Amino acid sequence: MLLSLRNISAPLAVLAVFWIPATAQELPQPVNSDNEFSASDVVAAQQFGETLGVAEWLGPLAPVALSPFFGITCLSGMSLYGQGWISSDNAFLGESSPLHNPAVFWIFLGLTLLTSIPRFTKVSKPFAQAVDHAEAWSGIITMVVLRFLMMSAAPDAQQAEVVQLGVLSFTANSLLVIATAINIFVINAVKFFFEMLIWITPIPAIDAVFEVANKTTCGVLMAIYGYSPTIATGINLAMFVVAAILFRWMYRREIFFRSMLLDALFAFVLPPKQVRKPELNVFPVQAIDCIPARGRCVLHRHDSGWTLTHRRLLRQNETIEFVAADHSASVTAGWLTNRLDLTGIQSGQLTFSRRFNHCLPELAEAMRAVLPTEEAAQIRDHSGLKLEMG
Repeated sequence: MLLSLRNISAPLAVLAVFWIPATAQELPQPVNSDNEFSASDVVAAQQFGETLGVAEWLGPLAPVALSPFFGITCLSGMSLYGQGWISSDNAFLGESSPLHNPAVFWIFLGLTLLTSIPRFTKVSKPFAQAVDHAEAWSGIITMVVLRFLMMSAAPDAQQAEVVQLGVLSFTANSLLVIATAINIFVINAVKFFFEMLIWITPIPAIDAVFEVANKTTCGVLMAIYGYSPTIATGINLAMFVVAAILFRWMYRREIFFRSMLLDALFAFVLPPKQVRKPELNVFPVQAIDCIPARGRCVLHRHDSGWTLTHRRLLRQNETIEFVAADHSASVTAGWLTNRLDLTGIQSGQLTFSRRFNHCLPELAEAMRAVLPTEEAAQIRDHSGLKLEMG
Protein backbone atom coordinates (compact mmCIF):
# COMPACT_ATOMS: atom_id res chain seq x y z
CA MET A 1 0.00 0.00 0.00
CA LEU A 2 2.86 2.35 0.85
CA LEU A 3 4.52 1.63 -2.48
CA SER A 4 1.27 2.36 -4.29
CA LEU A 5 0.82 5.71 -2.55
CA ARG A 6 4.36 6.79 -3.33
CA ASN A 7 4.07 5.88 -7.01
CA ILE A 8 0.70 7.55 -7.38
CA SER A 9 1.45 10.69 -5.38
CA ALA A 10 4.44 11.72 -7.48
CA PRO A 11 2.58 12.21 -10.80
CA LEU A 12 -0.36 13.94 -9.13
CA ALA A 13 1.90 16.31 -7.20
CA VAL A 14 3.71 17.28 -10.40
CA LEU A 15 0.48 18.05 -12.26
CA ALA A 16 -1.07 19.96 -9.37
CA VAL A 17 1.97 22.11 -8.56
CA PHE A 18 3.18 22.99 -12.03
CA TRP A 19 0.00 23.23 -14.10
CA ILE A 20 -2.78 24.57 -11.88
CA PRO A 21 -1.03 27.87 -10.96
CA ALA A 22 -0.29 28.53 -14.63
CA THR A 23 -3.79 27.82 -15.82
CA ALA A 24 -5.21 29.99 -13.07
CA GLN A 25 -3.74 32.92 -14.97
CA GLU A 26 -4.91 31.62 -18.37
CA LEU A 27 -8.52 30.98 -17.44
CA PRO A 28 -10.93 33.79 -18.22
CA GLN A 29 -11.49 36.15 -15.30
CA PRO A 30 -14.97 37.32 -14.26
CA VAL A 31 -16.04 40.65 -15.68
CA ASN A 32 -18.44 41.57 -12.87
CA SER A 33 -19.33 40.76 -9.30
CA ASP A 34 -21.66 37.95 -10.38
CA ASN A 35 -18.68 35.92 -11.78
CA GLU A 36 -20.07 35.99 -15.32
CA PHE A 37 -17.87 35.43 -18.38
CA SER A 38 -17.89 37.53 -21.49
CA ALA A 39 -18.80 35.96 -24.84
CA SER A 40 -15.19 36.06 -26.05
CA ASP A 41 -13.96 34.37 -22.87
CA VAL A 42 -16.48 31.58 -23.27
CA VAL A 43 -15.45 30.99 -26.90
CA ALA A 44 -11.76 30.85 -25.93
CA ALA A 45 -12.40 28.37 -23.14
CA GLN A 46 -14.55 26.18 -25.38
CA GLN A 47 -11.92 26.21 -28.10
CA PHE A 48 -9.33 24.83 -25.67
CA GLY A 49 -11.53 22.26 -23.94
CA GLU A 50 -13.35 20.85 -26.96
CA THR A 51 -10.41 20.47 -29.34
CA LEU A 52 -9.21 17.40 -27.40
CA GLY A 53 -10.84 14.83 -29.67
CA VAL A 54 -11.29 11.09 -29.24
CA ALA A 55 -8.24 10.24 -31.41
CA GLU A 56 -6.01 12.67 -29.50
CA TRP A 57 -7.09 11.00 -26.24
CA LEU A 58 -7.14 7.29 -27.17
CA GLY A 59 -4.05 7.36 -29.39
CA PRO A 60 -1.36 7.32 -26.65
CA LEU A 61 -3.03 4.75 -24.35
CA ALA A 62 -1.25 1.68 -25.78
CA PRO A 63 2.31 3.02 -25.22
CA VAL A 64 1.28 4.35 -21.79
CA ALA A 65 0.03 0.85 -20.95
CA LEU A 66 3.33 -0.69 -22.08
CA SER A 67 5.40 1.70 -19.95
CA PRO A 68 3.33 4.22 -17.95
CA PHE A 69 6.04 6.58 -16.72
CA PHE A 70 8.07 6.45 -19.95
CA GLY A 71 4.93 6.98 -22.03
CA ILE A 72 4.00 10.14 -20.11
CA THR A 73 7.64 11.28 -20.38
CA CYS A 74 7.38 10.93 -24.17
CA LEU A 75 4.12 12.89 -24.23
CA SER A 76 5.64 15.71 -22.21
CA GLY A 77 8.80 15.67 -24.34
CA MET A 78 6.80 15.95 -27.56
CA SER A 79 4.73 18.77 -26.09
CA LEU A 80 7.90 20.69 -25.14
CA TYR A 81 10.29 19.92 -27.96
CA GLY A 82 8.27 18.45 -30.84
CA GLN A 83 6.45 21.45 -32.27
CA GLY A 84 8.28 21.06 -35.58
CA TRP A 85 6.87 17.64 -36.44
CA ILE A 86 3.90 16.75 -34.20
CA SER A 87 0.35 17.29 -35.35
CA SER A 88 -0.39 21.00 -34.97
CA ASP A 89 -4.07 20.50 -34.06
CA ASN A 90 -3.40 18.10 -31.16
CA ALA A 91 -4.56 19.95 -28.04
CA PHE A 92 -3.14 17.24 -25.78
CA LEU A 93 0.39 18.23 -26.82
CA GLY A 94 -0.25 21.96 -27.23
CA GLU A 95 1.24 24.81 -25.24
CA SER A 96 -1.85 24.98 -23.01
CA SER A 97 -1.56 21.32 -22.02
CA PRO A 98 -0.41 20.42 -18.48
CA LEU A 99 2.20 18.24 -20.21
CA HIS A 100 3.89 21.37 -21.57
CA ASN A 101 6.14 21.88 -18.56
CA PRO A 102 9.86 20.99 -18.14
CA ALA A 103 9.31 19.91 -14.54
CA VAL A 104 6.74 17.31 -15.63
CA PHE A 105 9.17 15.95 -18.23
CA TRP A 106 12.18 15.66 -15.92
CA ILE A 107 10.29 14.19 -12.96
CA PHE A 108 8.61 11.53 -15.08
CA LEU A 109 11.98 10.78 -16.71
CA GLY A 110 13.40 10.24 -13.23
CA LEU A 111 10.52 7.92 -12.35
CA THR A 112 11.16 6.04 -15.60
CA LEU A 113 14.80 5.42 -14.71
CA LEU A 114 13.90 4.48 -11.13
CA THR A 115 11.44 1.79 -12.25
CA SER A 116 13.27 0.58 -15.40
CA ILE A 117 16.88 0.02 -14.29
CA PRO A 118 16.00 -2.84 -11.87
CA ARG A 119 14.33 -4.71 -14.74
CA PHE A 120 17.66 -5.23 -16.52
CA THR A 121 18.85 -8.09 -14.27
CA LYS A 122 17.13 -11.19 -12.92
CA VAL A 123 18.29 -10.45 -9.38
CA SER A 124 16.68 -7.01 -9.10
CA LYS A 125 13.75 -7.57 -11.48
CA PRO A 126 11.38 -9.09 -8.85
CA PHE A 127 11.52 -5.82 -6.88
CA ALA A 128 10.59 -3.83 -10.00
CA GLN A 129 7.83 -6.30 -10.91
CA ALA A 130 6.41 -6.13 -7.39
CA VAL A 131 5.65 -2.41 -7.85
CA ASP A 132 4.65 -2.74 -11.52
CA HIS A 133 0.97 -2.81 -10.56
CA ALA A 134 1.37 0.46 -8.66
CA GLU A 135 3.08 2.01 -11.70
CA ALA A 136 0.20 0.89 -13.94
CA TRP A 137 -2.40 2.46 -11.64
CA SER A 138 -0.25 5.59 -11.41
CA GLY A 139 -0.39 5.82 -15.20
CA ILE A 140 -4.17 5.37 -15.21
CA ILE A 141 -4.72 8.00 -12.51
CA THR A 142 -2.32 10.43 -14.18
CA MET A 143 -4.10 10.14 -17.53
CA VAL A 144 -7.51 10.58 -15.88
CA VAL A 145 -6.26 13.66 -13.99
CA LEU A 146 -4.89 15.07 -17.25
CA ARG A 147 -8.31 14.57 -18.84
CA PHE A 148 -10.16 16.41 -16.08
CA LEU A 149 -7.57 19.19 -15.87
CA MET A 150 -7.95 19.90 -19.56
CA MET A 151 -11.73 19.71 -19.47
CA SER A 152 -11.85 22.04 -16.45
CA ALA A 153 -10.57 24.85 -18.66
CA ALA A 154 -14.21 25.53 -19.58
CA PRO A 155 -16.27 24.53 -16.53
CA ASP A 156 -19.23 26.81 -17.18
CA ALA A 157 -19.13 26.99 -20.94
CA GLN A 158 -18.85 23.35 -21.93
CA GLN A 159 -22.06 21.35 -22.02
CA ALA A 160 -21.62 17.64 -21.19
CA GLU A 161 -23.05 15.27 -23.77
CA VAL A 162 -25.05 12.48 -22.08
CA VAL A 163 -24.93 8.91 -23.39
CA GLN A 164 -27.75 6.54 -22.38
CA LEU A 165 -26.80 2.87 -21.83
CA GLY A 166 -29.96 1.00 -20.82
CA VAL A 167 -31.07 2.30 -17.44
CA LEU A 168 -27.69 3.98 -16.87
CA SER A 169 -26.55 7.30 -18.26
CA PHE A 170 -23.01 8.66 -18.55
CA THR A 171 -21.41 11.76 -19.94
CA ALA A 172 -19.17 11.21 -22.94
CA ASN A 173 -16.26 12.39 -20.82
CA SER A 174 -17.01 9.73 -18.17
CA LEU A 175 -17.12 7.00 -20.82
CA LEU A 176 -13.72 8.09 -22.12
CA VAL A 177 -12.29 7.97 -18.60
CA ILE A 178 -13.67 4.43 -18.09
CA ALA A 179 -12.31 3.37 -21.48
CA THR A 180 -8.91 4.79 -20.51
CA ALA A 181 -8.72 2.73 -17.31
CA ILE A 182 -9.83 -0.49 -19.03
CA ASN A 183 -7.52 0.02 -22.01
CA ILE A 184 -4.38 0.61 -19.94
CA PHE A 185 -5.23 -2.10 -17.39
CA VAL A 186 -5.84 -4.87 -19.97
CA ILE A 187 -2.77 -4.19 -22.13
CA ASN A 188 -0.53 -3.74 -19.07
CA ALA A 189 -1.74 -7.04 -17.57
CA VAL A 190 -0.80 -8.95 -20.74
CA LYS A 191 2.58 -7.17 -20.86
CA PHE A 192 3.26 -8.10 -17.23
CA PHE A 193 2.55 -11.78 -17.99
CA PHE A 194 5.20 -11.84 -20.73
CA GLU A 195 7.66 -10.03 -18.46
CA MET A 196 7.28 -12.81 -15.90
CA LEU A 197 7.83 -15.46 -18.58
CA ILE A 198 11.01 -13.66 -19.60
CA TRP A 199 12.16 -13.52 -15.98
CA ILE A 200 11.82 -17.27 -15.37
CA THR A 201 13.61 -18.04 -18.66
CA PRO A 202 17.23 -18.99 -17.73
CA ILE A 203 18.95 -16.63 -20.21
CA PRO A 204 20.79 -13.81 -18.35
CA ALA A 205 20.58 -11.02 -20.94
CA ILE A 206 17.02 -11.64 -22.08
CA ASP A 207 15.52 -9.38 -19.37
CA ALA A 208 17.54 -6.38 -20.56
CA VAL A 209 16.68 -7.14 -24.20
CA PHE A 210 12.96 -7.31 -23.41
CA GLU A 211 13.06 -4.04 -21.44
CA VAL A 212 14.88 -2.23 -24.27
CA ALA A 213 12.38 -3.67 -26.76
CA ASN A 214 9.47 -2.56 -24.59
CA LYS A 215 10.77 1.00 -24.29
CA THR A 216 11.58 1.10 -28.01
CA THR A 217 8.06 -0.04 -28.91
CA CYS A 218 6.62 2.56 -26.56
CA GLY A 219 8.76 5.30 -28.15
CA VAL A 220 7.84 4.27 -31.71
CA LEU A 221 4.12 4.22 -30.90
CA MET A 222 4.42 7.67 -29.31
CA ALA A 223 6.20 8.97 -32.41
CA ILE A 224 3.34 7.63 -34.54
CA TYR A 225 0.89 9.35 -32.21
CA GLY A 226 2.75 12.65 -32.56
CA TYR A 227 2.58 12.36 -36.34
CA SER A 228 -1.01 11.08 -36.61
CA PRO A 229 -3.31 10.50 -33.61
CA THR A 230 -5.78 8.72 -35.90
CA ILE A 231 -3.26 6.06 -36.95
CA ALA A 232 -2.14 5.69 -33.33
CA THR A 233 -5.76 5.17 -32.23
CA GLY A 234 -6.17 2.38 -34.79
CA ILE A 235 -3.02 0.66 -33.51
CA ASN A 236 -4.20 1.09 -29.92
CA LEU A 237 -7.60 -0.48 -30.66
CA ALA A 238 -5.96 -3.41 -32.47
CA MET A 239 -3.63 -4.04 -29.51
CA PHE A 240 -6.53 -3.77 -27.09
CA VAL A 241 -8.63 -6.33 -29.00
CA VAL A 242 -5.76 -8.85 -29.03
CA ALA A 243 -5.02 -8.23 -25.33
CA ALA A 244 -8.72 -8.54 -24.43
CA ILE A 245 -8.90 -11.97 -26.11
CA LEU A 246 -5.93 -13.20 -24.06
CA PHE A 247 -6.87 -11.32 -20.89
CA ARG A 248 -9.05 -13.83 -19.03
CA TRP A 249 -6.51 -16.68 -19.22
CA MET A 250 -3.52 -14.44 -18.51
CA TYR A 251 -5.11 -12.40 -15.72
CA ARG A 252 -5.39 -15.44 -13.43
CA ARG A 253 -1.69 -16.04 -13.88
CA GLU A 254 -0.90 -12.36 -13.41
CA ILE A 255 -2.61 -12.46 -10.00
CA PHE A 256 -0.63 -15.61 -9.21
CA PHE A 257 2.69 -14.01 -10.20
CA ARG A 258 2.01 -10.82 -8.25
CA SER A 259 0.92 -12.73 -5.14
CA MET A 260 4.07 -14.87 -5.16
CA LEU A 261 6.36 -11.85 -5.65
CA LEU A 262 4.70 -9.52 -3.14
CA ASP A 263 4.36 -12.18 -0.44
CA ALA A 264 8.00 -13.19 -0.89
CA LEU A 265 9.09 -9.56 -0.45
CA PHE A 266 6.81 -9.00 2.56
CA ALA A 267 8.08 -12.22 4.15
CA PHE A 268 11.64 -10.94 3.73
CA VAL A 269 10.93 -7.43 5.09
CA LEU A 270 8.26 -8.13 7.73
CA PRO A 271 7.69 -11.86 8.25
CA PRO A 272 4.54 -12.91 10.16
CA LYS A 273 5.30 -14.30 13.61
CA GLN A 274 2.46 -16.79 13.75
CA VAL A 275 -0.37 -18.41 11.80
CA ARG A 276 -3.56 -16.80 13.09
CA LYS A 277 -6.17 -19.09 11.51
CA PRO A 278 -6.23 -22.42 9.64
CA GLU A 279 -6.67 -21.09 6.13
CA LEU A 280 -4.35 -20.28 3.26
CA ASN A 281 -4.48 -18.50 -0.10
CA VAL A 282 -3.63 -21.10 -2.74
CA PHE A 283 -3.52 -21.51 -6.54
CA PRO A 284 -4.23 -24.92 -8.14
CA VAL A 285 -1.43 -26.07 -10.43
CA GLN A 286 -3.96 -27.89 -12.59
CA ALA A 287 -7.73 -27.52 -12.84
CA ILE A 288 -9.56 -29.28 -10.01
CA ASP A 289 -13.13 -30.13 -10.94
CA CYS A 290 -14.78 -26.75 -11.72
CA ILE A 291 -11.91 -24.61 -10.38
CA PRO A 292 -9.52 -23.45 -13.14
CA ALA A 293 -5.74 -23.73 -12.99
CA ARG A 294 -4.06 -20.79 -11.22
CA GLY A 295 -7.40 -19.48 -9.97
CA ARG A 296 -7.00 -17.69 -6.64
CA CYS A 297 -8.62 -19.81 -3.91
CA VAL A 298 -8.85 -20.08 -0.12
CA LEU A 299 -8.10 -23.43 1.50
CA HIS A 300 -9.75 -23.71 4.93
CA ARG A 301 -9.05 -26.49 7.40
CA HIS A 302 -11.93 -27.71 9.58
CA ASP A 303 -12.63 -30.76 11.75
CA SER A 304 -13.82 -33.02 8.92
CA GLY A 305 -11.23 -32.02 6.30
CA TRP A 306 -10.47 -29.13 3.97
CA THR A 307 -12.66 -26.76 1.95
CA LEU A 308 -11.27 -25.20 -1.23
CA THR A 309 -13.22 -22.07 -2.26
CA HIS A 310 -12.80 -20.14 -5.49
CA ARG A 311 -14.38 -16.71 -4.99
CA ARG A 312 -15.73 -15.11 -8.16
CA LEU A 313 -16.87 -11.56 -8.78
CA LEU A 314 -20.64 -11.21 -9.25
CA ARG A 315 -21.01 -14.99 -9.52
CA GLN A 316 -21.56 -17.85 -7.11
CA ASN A 317 -18.42 -19.20 -5.41
CA GLU A 318 -17.07 -22.58 -6.48
CA THR A 319 -16.37 -24.95 -3.57
CA ILE A 320 -14.75 -28.39 -3.28
CA GLU A 321 -14.72 -30.48 -0.09
CA PHE A 322 -11.82 -32.79 0.77
CA VAL A 323 -12.79 -35.23 3.54
CA ALA A 324 -9.94 -35.94 5.99
CA ALA A 325 -10.79 -39.63 6.20
CA ASP A 326 -10.21 -40.02 2.45
CA HIS A 327 -7.36 -37.53 1.96
CA SER A 328 -3.95 -36.57 3.32
CA ALA A 329 -1.94 -33.36 2.92
CA SER A 330 1.79 -32.65 2.67
CA VAL A 331 3.81 -29.44 2.30
CA THR A 332 6.88 -28.99 0.09
CA ALA A 333 9.03 -25.83 0.15
CA GLY A 334 10.28 -24.41 -3.15
CA TRP A 335 12.52 -21.61 -4.42
CA LEU A 336 9.92 -18.87 -4.74
CA THR A 337 6.72 -20.78 -4.01
CA ASN A 338 5.59 -23.66 -1.80
CA ARG A 339 3.28 -26.55 -2.61
CA LEU A 340 0.55 -28.30 -0.67
CA ASP A 341 -0.41 -31.70 -2.06
CA LEU A 342 -3.82 -33.19 -1.30
CA THR A 343 -3.88 -36.89 -2.11
CA GLY A 344 -6.77 -39.30 -1.94
CA ILE A 345 -10.04 -39.82 -3.79
CA GLN A 346 -9.72 -36.38 -5.42
CA SER A 347 -6.10 -35.24 -5.55
CA GLY A 348 -4.78 -31.77 -6.24
CA GLN A 349 -1.58 -29.73 -6.12
CA LEU A 350 -1.95 -26.27 -4.62
CA THR A 351 0.73 -23.58 -4.81
CA PHE A 352 1.07 -21.00 -2.06
CA SER A 353 3.54 -18.20 -1.35
CA ARG A 354 6.54 -17.98 0.98
CA ARG A 355 4.73 -15.61 3.33
CA PHE A 356 4.73 -18.10 6.23
CA ASN A 357 8.13 -19.68 5.57
CA HIS A 358 9.46 -18.33 8.88
CA CYS A 359 6.85 -20.46 10.65
CA LEU A 360 6.34 -23.25 8.09
CA PRO A 361 6.10 -26.07 10.69
CA GLU A 362 3.36 -24.12 12.51
CA LEU A 363 1.51 -23.60 9.22
CA ALA A 364 1.73 -27.31 8.41
CA GLU A 365 0.34 -28.15 11.84
CA ALA A 366 -2.53 -25.65 11.46
CA MET A 367 -3.43 -27.14 8.07
CA ARG A 368 -2.85 -30.70 9.39
CA ALA A 369 -0.32 -31.38 6.69
CA VAL A 370 2.84 -33.48 6.81
CA LEU A 371 6.11 -31.55 6.73
CA PRO A 372 9.09 -33.91 6.23
CA THR A 373 12.13 -33.35 8.43
CA GLU A 374 14.31 -32.07 5.59
CA GLU A 375 11.57 -29.67 4.53
CA ALA A 376 11.36 -28.30 8.07
CA ALA A 377 15.00 -27.31 7.57
CA GLN A 378 13.83 -25.60 4.32
CA ILE A 379 15.69 -27.92 1.98
CA ARG A 380 13.95 -26.86 -1.21
CA ASP A 381 12.57 -28.93 -3.99
CA HIS A 382 15.06 -28.79 -6.88
CA SER A 383 12.45 -29.02 -9.63
CA GLY A 384 13.33 -25.45 -10.63
CA LEU A 385 11.83 -21.98 -10.60
CA LYS A 386 10.35 -22.32 -14.08
CA LEU A 387 8.35 -25.39 -13.05
CA GLU A 388 7.07 -23.56 -9.94
CA MET A 389 5.94 -20.47 -11.82
CA GLY A 390 4.77 -22.16 -15.02
